[in-house]
Amino acid sequence: MVKKLCIFFGLFFIILSCKKEIIVPNDGIYRGVFNEIWASGDTAASGVVWLALFEESQTFSMIGDSNTSAPHNQNGTYLIQDAKFIQFSLVGAASGGYDDDHILDTTYQYTFDNKIFEFFLQDDTILYEYRLTRK
Repeated sequence: MVKKLCIFFGLFFIILSCKKEIIVPNDGIYRGVFNEIWASGDTAASGVVWLALFEESQTFSMIGDSNTSAPHNQNGTYLIQDAKFIQFSLVGAASGGYDDDHILDTTYQYTFDNKIFEFFLQDDTILYEYRLTRK
């Protein structure tokens, strides 16, 4: 009986000690870089990005690099699809003078490990990538 109890508690602690991998972006402020990369490998646009995600309301707020205007400041909603894709939707109209491709208003493929949040979109010959880290 004691042996069975020891085995049971041993298994119980093993199960408790296993951490569940977090693969879905959650609340937080993320900082990193945005890059628009052409097929030739040249970077057409680049800038520093601050992204705040609010999980409960599924909204985001982004502040882009004021020196390069890539990307510009924006707010909207987001929806996780299959823990592999994230769909951003801009709320309101984008201000003029910015490249439409620098607006989070489409679906991106992403990876997330509870600290590093990277999402990207390959559009014909241009790669739009965001490489962010939780702050």
